[in-house]
Amino acid sequence: MNWWLKTRAPAAFLATVVLTTACAVLSGSAALPVPSLTGGTGSFLVGHLITVLPAAALMYAVSRTDTGMEWVAARPMHLWNTLLGLLAALVAVLAAAVTYGLTGRAIAFVVGRNTTGYLGLAMLLCALAGPRAAAVTTAALPVALAATGWAPDGRPRPWAWVLHPAHSGLAAGAALVLLTAGAAATAARLGPTALGSARLGSGRVRSVRLGLDRSGR
Repeated sequence: MNWWLKTRAPAAFLATVVLTTACAVLSGSAALPVPSLTGGTGSFLVGHLITVLPAAALMYAVSRTDTGMEWVAARPMHLWNTLLGLLAALVAVLAAAVTYGLTGRAIAFVVGRNTTGYLGLAMLLCALAGPRAAAVTTAALPVALAATGWAPDGRPRPWAWVLHPAHSGLAAGAALVLLTAGAAATAARLGPTALGSARLGSGRVRSVRLGLDRSGR
């Protein structure tokens, strides 16, 4: 437990989520110059990009540990990781609601929604491909969507959920689906990374036990 608390630093991580949400709401309406590759035009906001930071921070914390040893640990590390991701999403939504109440800016709903979706996507990709690949892919997603997700009439395409306005039910549903899938994959230890990590961790445990047996003879 102490090892997990040291590497995940949940209090500092959740504080980062709150600060990121507040900064995204306050500066989220500023547009970033990202060229569109499809000929469409639209506003790519700071709030679309900065909300990826909590997911990147979570993946960095996960990558600091020996994943193989975590998979074979007696304590349910995967359930703690799942709980941390869900708690971060809840904190992001609550922080967005509070900042909306204080500022009245609709961008707060976009910030809470996108943070939730990014966290879910990162957790899903982490279970399938590992934390480093998850961090890179999740961080690249908003820029990729900004370059390809605008229709010629200036509206975001249906699959570019990150770019949708605050009142979009489709985008909210996509974020919820990603969070659910990410939490389920993390809790169930899905993916080839889990299998490989478990084998690696088991091998290391056997090596340690063999060394202890030899030293005791």
